[in-house]
Amino acid sequence: MPCRSFIYVASHDIMKKPILSTAALTIACALSLRASVSPVTTSDTLSRPTLVERIANIEQKSDKFHLLLHLNGSFDGYWTNDDFTRAAFKMNQARIEAKGSLLPWLSYQWRQRLNKSNTPEALDNLPASIDCAWIRVALSDDKSLTIGKQGAAYGGFEYDLDPIEIYQYSDMCDYMIFDFMTGVTFSWQLSPSQQLQAQVLNSRCGSMESVYGTLPEDVRESRAPLAYTLNWNGSFWRDQLRVRWSFSLLNQAENHCNYFYALGNQLILGNFDMYLDFYLSDEELDSRGILTSLLSPEENGAARCVRNVRYESWVAKLNCHLSPRWNIFAKGMYENAFIHKASSNVPKGKYRTSWGYFGGVEYYPFGENLRFYLAYLGRSYRFTPKSRELAPACDYSATRLSLGLIYHIPLF
Repeated sequence: MPCRSFIYVASHDIMKKPILSTAALTIACALSLRASVSPVTTSDTLSRPTLVERIANIEQKSDKFHLLLHLNGSFDGYWTNDDFTRAAFKMNQARIEAKGSLLPWLSYQWRQRLNKSNTPEALDNLPASIDCAWIRVALSDDKSLTIGKQGAAYGGFEYDLDPIEIYQYSDMCDYMIFDFMTGVTFSWQLSPSQQLQAQVLNSRCGSMESVYGTLPEDVRESRAPLAYTLNWNGSFWRDQLRVRWSFSLLNQAENHCNYFYALGNQLILGNFDMYLDFYLSDEELDSRGILTSLLSPEENGAARCVRNVRYESWVAKLNCHLSPRWNIFAKGMYENAFIHKASSNVPKGKYRTSWGYFGGVEYYPFGENLRFYLAYLGRSYRFTPKSRELAPACDYSATRLSLGLIYHIPLF
């Protein structure tokens, strides 16, 4: 009976107050719906990434893969001994690069030159167009291992610059054929300002004949043609003085080595910076080929490799950053070529001296990625009386005037 009475009263009240009844029913349904839906809605909201998390995820993905195109093109005018010889547009360099960090301890780089031969070399089975194809494993916070084809860890600031940034190398670097090779590098960051590197690479990429030409009869190919480099990179005085020094021993052939020293020093003072590099290469077989092409006649289309050569180079460059968009520069080079030990009817002595004298202006409209430049590049070559006794060499000079651009294009 109490139940019936309750039902009766409720029915009676609802009929008398339909508006209140409808409102109460609506509230009850809303509360019931909220009770059943709200846990799901809250869970969905918490599971969805926030805007900050989405941006962080995009940045993390972009760190895994960067694709860049590097271009250096110019319109060049050429003179030899003050006589105009040619003018033409030229794509000096075009490189494509992919790099990134797949994991906090694993990174990679691949860079290939588009206007160079893609024929695989005999020793490492990689084309000369590939500069880099390596992975780097972080062994700890201050130690890492780089494995694959990579730049040799030589000292010197001219050598260390990105090739796309160079208007003209010194002879020491321009005739270098052992700059990008395959092997392994151990790096140890002793402190934020000091680093040591120990490196073992192949001492060449191609065959003996492609590197040295016609070899002397008693020269035998090495069973382990490797190059060993110890490198020190440091900075001092609040990063105003930087050094890049190295010593390398390259096994060229059985009982024949190349001893290569590179000492680079850079000074940075506000808007002014300069570097001074010294390079010395003692080669028991002439790997650069400068003196071989001068002193040795060709046999079957290839010159017979000259022994016991020494190349030394002094390279200096000054930059004055007038503003964030404007820079003027000057560069000088002084280089000598010697036979340091007589052999094969080639007496000991100095045979060749070259000078380089460059200057120009650079304009950066949007920052470091793009620059326009106007550069004057002069070279002079002088041959000693000793060299004229063995070869019909004549002194000469060469000049180039270049108007061009360098563009690092981020494709992805």
